[in-house]
Amino acid sequence: MPALRRRITIALVISQILGGLGIATGVALAAVLAQEVSGTDALSGLASTASVVGTALLSVPLAALMTARGRRAGLVLAYGIGTVGAGVVVLGAVADNFPLLLVGLAAFGAGSSANLQARFAAADLAPPERRGRA
Repeated sequence: MPALRRRITIALVISQILGGLGIATGVALAAVLAQEVSGTDALSGLASTASVVGTALLSVPLAALMTARGRRAGLVLAYGIGTVGAGVVVLGAVADNFPLLLVGLAAFGAGSSANLQARFAAADLAPPERRGRA
C-alpha cells in the first residue's frame, strides 16, 4: 500500500504543477482577452471575477461529491469541467461573444477548485513525518 500512496501523491503533485501553470496563465490572460472581446477596459475585470465566482460556486458541490464518492471522482469531474470551460472560452473568443466567454471562465474556475482541493488530498496521503513538506 505505501507504493500506491507514493504513486498517487506523485500524480497529485504533478497535477498541482501542471494545473497551477495552466490556471495561472489562463487567469492572467483572461483580462486581456475579455478586454479584446468586450471592446472596453471597464469590463476586463469581469474575467477574473467570473473565474473566481466559478471556483467558489463549484467548490461546495465538488467537496460534497468527494465526501460521497471519493476524491478521485470529484477531482476528475472538476478538471473535466475546467477543460470544457477552457473550450467554451476559446469559442467565446472566436465568436467574439463576451457572455459566452464569461460562462467559459466560470466553468474554468472548476479547474482552479480541483487544483486547490488536490493540495489537501496530497497532504493527507503523505506520511505523517512528511505532511508539512507535502
